[in-house]
Amino acid sequence: MIAGLIALVLAAVVIVAGSALAMRKSWERSHPGDFKADPVYCELLTPETVHRLAPTSYGGRADTSSCTWAAPRAERPSGAGIHLLALRSNEKVSHAEVRRERTNLLGWEKDTVADVPGVGDEAFIRFSAPEGRAEIRAQVVFRRSNVVVYLSYKRADTDREAVRAGAIDAAREAAGRLKSATR
Repeated sequence: MIAGLIALVLAAVVIVAGSALAMRKSWERSHPGDFKADPVYCELLTPETVHRLAPTSYGGRADTSSCTWAAPRAERPSGAGIHLLALRSNEKVSHAEVRRERTNLLGWEKDTVADVPGVGDEAFIRFSAPEGRAEIRAQVVFRRSNVVVYLSYKRADTDREAVRAGAIDAAREAAGRLKSATR
């Protein structure tokens, strides 16, 4: 009798777990995210913002999943620049990507990661200041639904507050423009 009861309880647990897993998979398929197509990356920042942050940069150079605004070669590596990379997946994978990147500090300062409220569904900022070089880079990583955006801003000086403010301003603009694009 006890063996039969245990078998019945185990069968019920398997059925409930299987049903829960099937419902979760069904929900994930029916909730892939807001974005069904990739955004036009170079349109996520206005020319005015690009010019304010990187005045000597030219246009936006689009790539497969990114856009770069950089100073002419003659001014590199000392010129300011902006690089935006966006990856589209489903919401679960995108959320996991942001969590993973928050702890992936290879090449980034370890004690400077901070939340950035009000940018996308979740966002954080991190910094890189190469030793011996008069430049600093900040990167805001944010997620809006099923799209993760990495927005890097490099300055030709070591003004940490200016690079922080510039990166966050650009990320806010990109998140706002992403919100209204390709849904």
